[in-house]
Amino acid sequence: MSEAFNKGKAMLEEVALRYAGGHGLQPEIEWDDQGYQWLLRLNTPEHTVRVVFSADEIEMFAEDLPENRETKVKIRNAFAGLSM
Repeated sequence: MSEAFNKGKAMLEEVALRYAGGHGLQPEIEWDDQGYQWLLRLNTPEHTVRVVFSADEIEMFAEDLPENRETKVKIRNAFAGLSM
């Protein structure tokens, strides 16, 4: 994988961990390559939060683009169900 891809994954993990921390969670992080997309899975004994990303979306996240806001919203929405 490219340097931008690895940087994007690390940055997405940081964002996801911030949202998890806001819910009082300290999850383990797993990435699952599903061939055509990547699944970010955050696991605790009580909860599992899953967010799907394309490889292009991960690489673009490494850049400072306005579109990254949509990716952050996707992560936030994945955690929103825990508040209900």
